[in-house]
Amino acid sequence: MSAFRRLCIVLLAALAQLTSLQAQECSSSRQGKALRLEWPSTVEYRIHEHHEGRPQAETDYVLVIANDSQGRVLFHYTYADGRTSSNVLDPVAAEHIWWETDGKLAKIVRIVKDPSPVPDRLSCWQTSSYGYKSKCAPAGESQAPGCRDACYAERLTNALPPEKKGFPKCDPLPGGTADDLGAGVIQGIGTRGCRRTAPFLKQGNVLAENWYDEYGLSLREAKEYPNGDRFLTELISLVRNEPDLSTFRPPQGFESVTLEMHEVPCEQQMWSVFEVRK
Repeated sequence: MSAFRRLCIVLLAALAQLTSLQAQECSSSRQGKALRLEWPSTVEYRIHEHHEGRPQAETDYVLVIANDSQGRVLFHYTYADGRTSSNVLDPVAAEHIWWETDGKLAKIVRIVKDPSPVPDRLSCWQTSSYGYKSKCAPAGESQAPGCRDACYAERLTNALPPEKKGFPKCDPLPGGTADDLGAGVIQGIGTRGCRRTAPFLKQGNVLAENWYDEYGLSLREAKEYPNGDRFLTELISLVRNEPDLSTFRPPQGFESVTLEMHEVPCEQQMWSVFEVRK
């Protein structure tokens, strides 16, 4: 038997053993609570930001949020000058994707591959750029967003139907108050409102009014800060169908850069946000 053939047999045997171990790991009881599918929707909001004393910072834009039953979510911003900015979290492909346009030119798509948790121990990961870090539970256990192990596909296959969340409770935040505004209707959709106050640093109280539908989705939100800043989010449209998969991919013609994550000691300070560095 040639040395090359013996090497191929050894590699195939090792691969078969690894596959077997992964299957055992995924079928074990260490997977945490069962994964549930999400209620799919595409919701479009009009957002107005008023910054007291800074008229040049007055902002109006449109935000579209699309999510499917398997947990993919898109945030797409369209600004008054024609610029757009999009980001996608895709737990199925284990990717976070960003792209934007300035109205004419397509920019680079940045794709960050989610890390692979390590069996039997906590693992921490980061990219060498853009400041993204993630902390993952041991492989086979339920993972926080940004971590996906070999068992995710099996958990998704066995996922339970989604649960309707219902109208959120109008409970006060620590140090604040809450007033139940009762039932309402926004664009023909039944809602329930809640007005809350909460301490904001040492400047006073922030006032927030929210109206939710029976799925727990906010259809209108108004916030007012003690310094006079005001933010208003209003529903434009809502569709509860499953979005097409193309919704979660950048348009054709974009260049792309894929950033792999590497493991780092968990003693380092960790965070789970992206920091775009110009």
